[in-house]
This record gives sequence, structure tokens and C-alpha cells, in this order.
Amino acid sequence: MGQPLTSAFLWDLTRQTLLAPAGAARRLIDMGLPVRTLWMALALMTVLNAIVYSASLQIAPPAPEAGAMMPAALTSPLLFAVFLGGALVITVIALHGVGRGLDGQGSLADILVLITWLQGLRLALQVVSGVLMMAAPGLGALLVVVASVWGLYILVAFINEAHRFGSLLKAAAVLLVTAIALVAGLSLFIAVLGTAAATGGV
Repeated sequence: MGQPLTSAFLWDLTRQTLLAPAGAARRLIDMGLPVRTLWMALALMTVLNAIVYSASLQIAPPAPEAGAMMPAALTSPLLFAVFLGGALVITVIALHGVGRGLDGQGSLADILVLITWLQGLRLALQVVSGVLMMAAPGLGALLVVVASVWGLYILVAFINEAHRFGSLLKAAAVLLVTAIALVAGLSLFIAVLGTAAATGGV
């Protein structure tokens, strides 16, 4: 705790996350940030991600056929922010609970700081890939695919470090169970949001 969040520190942490995620995870956890501060930071990342997502829809709107098939939660900036925020809260709680159920030692703050940091990186990726999609669509699409695959490895490494498993397979199992819980939770969440949108409640 007490490490100043300078641009040099953030860049070095980003590089370490990409190349040595376990060390980056330990570094983030050792900062000892308060849970309340982390929830606020996660909420900020949610809002910023929603703004960037909304801007991307304005710059490159989906084809009419694709737009008609998109859930309401993905077409409204406000609904998207609520949807993303709900997904992140479920993810944090599930990763913590499932991990502890498998003898993990990670605290809620440990999981929260790692997910919040990953959302910050996701925001940066959205901006970079959005620019590339306009300048070089093929390169932008490649970046998204590579980042998605590598991002899964980073997340597994983060879970392993947070819960002190010493096993990437065990961490992957936590992620799998969490993904199942997330799908179930979000299915209900989307249904509620869709109903609210249809009745003008959101």
C-alpha cells in the first residue's frame, strides 16, 4: 500500500500482467487497497467501459439484422452499464465463493483488486481495438482474438495467485464453475432488464 499510481507504475504493471501475470497479481494484492475503494474503482471502470462501448456503437453501428437480434441490454448505454456492473459483481462474488469452497485462501479484496485491474486493461483494449477497427479492420479483429485468448490465461493465473492454489488446473476449475454461475445469473438479469426496458422502467 502507498505505491503512487504514476504512468510509469501503471505501464510497468501492464507489461508485467501480460508477460508474468502471477507476479502482477501478487503485486496488486500486496497494495492492500480497501474493499470500499475497490468497489468504487470497479463502478468507475463499469461506467467508462459503457461509455466507450456506446461510442463504438455510434461510430460503427451494427447491421440492421444484427441490431434487431441484440438484447436490449446491449443496445442502450444505461442498460449496458447495469448489465456489465451486475456481471462484474456476480463474477467477483462467485470467484471468491467458489475458490474458498475449493480450499482457496483469497479474500474478497484479493479478487476485487484483480478483476478491477483487468477491467482497466479491458477499457484500454476497447479503445485501441476500436481505433484499429477503423484504420485496419483485420488487425483490429486479430488483436481482439489474441487478447481474448491470452486474457483467459491471465485470469486463470490471477485466480491461482489470489487463492494460493499452486495449480492452474484448479484455478481453471474455479473459472469454469464461476462461468456456469455467471450464465445462470445473467440469464435472469437480462430477462429482468429486458422487461424493464419494454415497460419503460429503464
